[in-house]
Amino acid sequence: NHCGRRFYITGLWGPSAATLRDTSEPILINTSETIFTAGVAGGVSLERQRGRLRLETEWLQRDYFKSQVVAPGSFAVATNNWSVMANAWRDFMFTKRLGCYGGGGIGGGGMKVGAIQPGGSPIFDNAATAFAWQAGGGLIYELNHQVTFDISYRWYQVTDFEVDGGGIVATDDFDFSANQVMFSLRVFEPLGFLRR
Repeated sequence: NHCGRRFYITGLWGPSAATLRDTSEPILINTSETIFTAGVAGGVSLERQRGRLRLETEWLQRDYFKSQVVAPGSFAVATNNWSVMANAWRDFMFTKRLGCYGGGGIGGGGMKVGAIQPGGSPIFDNAATAFAWQAGGGLIYELNHQVTFDISYRWYQVTDFEVDGGGIVATDDFDFSANQVMFSLRVFEPLGFLRR
């Protein structure tokens, strides 16, 4: 075993199969698009039998979402799509280098949601935030004592966020979810790594 507690930072990136659903009018807006997601996380790793427990804070930013809806020529859009999560992950090592992990987190997510009709003018574009959660797991490969690569799957959900209808309707309620495939590069004790 290495020392009992180590700090780390992680860079994350990958594609997300995202779905935006208007819970007020799900027939009109229930649409999906593949978008790019990237961000950073930082936390502490606690050594456990055959692995470790990782507690971290994660920030992710998601790319521009635009997908056609039922009305001909109309699009649902989402911008400024971010999340801040407090996560707990449990690593299990099969060998000294190869392992897997599972866990999840809770936090908050936000975005601007709108609709574009034929002609290109948005109906509304207002920011909203709501409770968010995620769960998933992945495979770990330790390149060396300080650097770990992993690939993971995560289900991300931000639900019941309410936006101002911009005079069209008083309010509109949305759900946003994403099947995320994330590639991560984790550096333990990054200041020590930079001193080398």
